[in-house]
Amino acid sequence: MKTEFSLISSINRKINSGMILSDLLASIMDVTKELLRAEGSSLLLCDPETKDLVFNVVVGEKGDIIQGQRVPRGQGIAGTVAETGKAVMVNDVQNDPRFFKGIDMKADFMTRNILCLPMIVMDELVGVLEIVNSKERDSFDDIDLQKGQYIADQAALAITNRRLYDNLQKRIDELSALFTISQAVAQSTDDDSILPHIIQSLAQSMEVEKASIIIYDEESAQLRIEASYGLPEFLGRGYAIDPDNSIIGHVFHTGKHLIATDIEKEEMRHVLARDKDYKTSSFISIPIIYKNNIIGVISLTDKKNREKFDSFDLRVLTTASSQIAETYQGVRNRKFSEMQKRLSRELEIASEIQKKILPKIPERFREHRLAAYNRPAKEVGGDFYDLYKCDENKYAVLVADISGKGIPAAIFMGSARNIIRAEMNVDAMPSRLLKNINRLIYRESEFGMFVTLFYALVDSHNNIMTYGSAGHEDQLLIRSRTGEMVKLNAKGSALGIVENQDFEEKVIMFEPGDFLVMVTDGVIECLGGRDLDVEKGGRILADLAVRYSNEGPEALISHLKNDLDNTSVERDFRDDFTIFAIQF
Repeated sequence: MKTEFSLISSINRKINSGMILSDLLASIMDVTKELLRAEGSSLLLCDPETKDLVFNVVVGEKGDIIQGQRVPRGQGIAGTVAETGKAVMVNDVQNDPRFFKGIDMKADFMTRNILCLPMIVMDELVGVLEIVNSKERDSFDDIDLQKGQYIADQAALAITNRRLYDNLQKRIDELSALFTISQAVAQSTDDDSILPHIIQSLAQSMEVEKASIIIYDEESAQLRIEASYGLPEFLGRGYAIDPDNSIIGHVFHTGKHLIATDIEKEEMRHVLARDKDYKTSSFISIPIIYKNNIIGVISLTDKKNREKFDSFDLRVLTTASSQIAETYQGVRNRKFSEMQKRLSRELEIASEIQKKILPKIPERFREHRLAAYNRPAKEVGGDFYDLYKCDENKYAVLVADISGKGIPAAIFMGSARNIIRAEMNVDAMPSRLLKNINRLIYRESEFGMFVTLFYALVDSHNNIMTYGSAGHEDQLLIRSRTGEMVKLNAKGSALGIVENQDFEEKVIMFEPGDFLVMVTDGVIECLGGRDLDVEKGGRILADLAVRYSNEGPEALISHLKNDLDNTSVERDFRDDFTIFAIQF
């Protein structure tokens, strides 16, 4: 009797000892087997999803074989106890129709007698306790049944309490891991250090030796390591992962998490297994998802306690992946915003530089009144105008349009302008000048860029204008005496398309008061309205030139500038806007 009391006291001590659940249950089963002097004892726990009974802890010679086997609810003696919630004692098992012989056959074991007791807490079935084959007697008795039920009740309470404790502890661990990640984010001094801090904190809080964050690089269409912990140096940031022959690639493409308890059984080798041996055969890999898009993968391997990854690890890592996705996207957004601000500032500087490149046009050259205006479609553009003083009586003017818009056109504009200015010192006559600069621009041109240009050499003493065109629009000369509109054009293709070509040169006489209007196609398109109707734009430009021919260049340009600032002209015009006007 003292021995039995000692064993029951031992059960109570173990229940209150705080040991982990698996060790606690195995210890209770050992004591149960000794207390009831039985060959074996088993704990079958209820599967909450299927309601089947699963052999969880088995003490006896055939324990390893039986463990993990399932007994459907309502079948066999254990299944019947689970269904009815009532204890059963059977001393002639082999002749009992309820007995499920499949387990005995699998384990090569003979069950003679059995105590089968329900484990119930708050009307909820926890499982079933089985005690088999009394050693010293041919059968169990009612005292054995009472002892067994006491143990079953205590085991049910122990399991329930321990599960509650474990769930609470896991929740604490989960919150602790997430807090650690948030601290890592807060303590990072710059964006580049955030993900390395996160993966280090995650690895330490989950007690793993190796961890990595892999992000999909859209530009290279590759999966690359963004941050890692405990990996070899060659597997550092930027290392490309094979998307077709790796677990990482599999998880990324399928969008499904993977918990592997045995790498060899997965039929895929983890990419980080190259050049090393894992200390354990378990890893976990889950997708990183941002707004329903898979942007990468988190992978953990080698738990320090050498245990397998489980559903708790999955829950923690899934929650952590959401934080990582938000953090990574936040970093990207900040970098993009900073890049946009930097680019905007650089464009502002480039715009100011370009404005200073365009020459300041004097209001008069002898008796001629001059004015010019340029407004790029973007921050910088490809249109330009220029004026060259040849001598006291002669000057040259031009308007030019570089193909394209924005920075490439602006860069090419600077190169073309320098070539033209240099060649002006060699020969300022239109046909020879255009031929020379075409050859040089052709050699400088890249990506198919070209220049259209109208050039005029003005002799203010003799009232003669000599001009040429390189694929440019017709320009207008308004006769002050008659009001006639003369279209100025000459044969010649755009500069930079064909290396060797000739350009037509024309001469025209002008009289005092005549009005010359030179523009790029952006002016005509802009005046054409939302549909960029060039015929309409050409008519409007001609009408304006006639209207302001007596008031002079400044009045015409002032009118056009006002139109650009209000709704009478398309605000967001699509091409650079350049005009140069002269009243002789």
